[in-house]
Amino acid sequence: MDATTRPGRQTPAKPRPARPLALVMALLTMWATTLGVAAPARSAEWIVLCTGYDACAAAGYSHSGYKENASTSWWSQSTGHNCTNYAAYRLVQNGMSSTKPATLSGNASNWGPSFTTQTNSSPAVGSIAWWDTSFSATGHVAYVEQVISASEIVISEDNWGGDFRWRRVTLGGGRWPTGFIHLEDQGSTVATDARAWQVVEPVRLLDTRTGVGAPVRKVLAGQAVTLQVTGRGGVPASGVDKVLINVNATSPTSNGYLTVHANGTTQPGSRSMSFLASSVNTQVVLSRVGADGKVRLYSSATTDLSADVVGWSPTDGFLSGGAPARVLDTRKGLGAPTGKLAAGGTLTLTVTGKAGVPTDAAAAVLNVSSTDASSAGWLTAYPNGVTRPSTPQVRFGTAKPATGLVVARIGSSGAVRIHTTAQTNVLVDVVGWLPTGADQVAVTPKPILNTAKGLGYPAGRVGAGGAVTLNVVGLAGVPSTGVRAVVLTVRATSPTASGYFTAHPSGTPEPAYASAKYPYGRSVTNTVVVPVGSDGKVRIVTSASTYLSADVQGYIRW
Repeated sequence: MDATTRPGRQTPAKPRPARPLALVMALLTMWATTLGVAAPARSAEWIVLCTGYDACAAAGYSHSGYKENASTSWWSQSTGHNCTNYAAYRLVQNGMSSTKPATLSGNASNWGPSFTTQTNSSPAVGSIAWWDTSFSATGHVAYVEQVISASEIVISEDNWGGDFRWRRVTLGGGRWPTGFIHLEDQGSTVATDARAWQVVEPVRLLDTRTGVGAPVRKVLAGQAVTLQVTGRGGVPASGVDKVLINVNATSPTSNGYLTVHANGTTQPGSRSMSFLASSVNTQVVLSRVGADGKVRLYSSATTDLSADVVGWSPTDGFLSGGAPARVLDTRKGLGAPTGKLAAGGTLTLTVTGKAGVPTDAAAAVLNVSSTDASSAGWLTAYPNGVTRPSTPQVRFGTAKPATGLVVARIGSSGAVRIHTTAQTNVLVDVVGWLPTGADQVAVTPKPILNTAKGLGYPAGRVGAGGAVTLNVVGLAGVPSTGVRAVVLTVRATSPTASGYFTAHPSGTPEPAYASAKYPYGRSVTNTVVVPVGSDGKVRIVTSASTYLSADVQGYIRW
């Protein structure tokens, strides 16, 4: 099987010359029927994630060794590109006998009738998705790799007369399996690559105002709080290397910063977050987890702290690094000449070969900071060798430090470029990097929402309690299929009152915890990692009237 024809397509009553496309479709349909496969389908029916053994492996979609074993007949099936041989191979690898089951007979269309007691309508990881002759002359079988929901799955398959593929299948797409054969299931939950980044709904792990995760008292200047992150808020108790937390510093007694690092390790000389006195400050922070499953939050000024977990990376996952390492400090001449970067200035920063970043890394995860700014402005990090985007990533005020987490695609010569709109010192710490083929992909930053300009929403502020439902797939370098989450820089500008914004998947309830809080009249920016709703959209809700904007930093694929 490769795809399928449109159901119910009628032959015109009166013959007429075939158009080129119609002729091709007709020939493909005749060829498909002869071979027992199906002709090209609607895109909604079969969302192709990858095609070919090598291409799929390079993209992180395994063929589980079938490439090397396709010449062997499994359960007496035809060798090579063949759906039944591939399905039999996967089941044998999962522990079934290599001897053909006595009940099994015929083409793929006969698999369901051959295993009547093991076939039902419920998908499970490791089950066999089965289509009968209503699908094609010989039916089709595929291996269920992921169960996203009861109406959405991801399969891998090999195809007679076609090629190896991974696909995403939806119940409403028109070609949902006839049934699922449960012979050697591996589980009923979503099965992802063990190296994949995990996004969770925000869960509060720390609040020094209420005693969550720490005693009820402010963290004093020069002191730290130790926070247990593993085994809480959807984070596993073991096998976790890094954690992404959204931190709020509330009513600090003075301007200052936080340094977040793995508990039990030496405190690095870098900042994870900058904050301003007598205000609410929000910043997403990436940190490695200590051997005891804890992270340590050091504060340079007295403040209340709260933190919500929003994601985690497994041990030996795609995301490497996690311990901050400074690679740029214009105050000290590290990575660039000593002195502030001029307004409108841009510097080129080589990141590969530094802080453990390999030469073949695809992207770097950076903490980018401004300090001692002569006037208000913003910083933007982007790949070396491309046109500079006009997308603010780290906003700062006059003499008010600011820090932002940026996932920056690495450009030519292993470098990224840092641009500032106002004179300032610039600091950059590497906190991680992503290899080519990782599930998280960085792009050149591009805007997809700016309510001040009428981009993605009617021009004007989003009212208190209002929301923007924003299409994210198929835009700004994000593919139209195979995307499970997006990385966005979201800004609230000139709010008319203190409030917050929250980004979450379209079609889901608003989470209990905000993506960022903002005071009256002050613009705030934060990086968010948010799953994409089933309609390919995310929703950003705001509690107080404000302009909203969002730029794409990257995406996480299935």
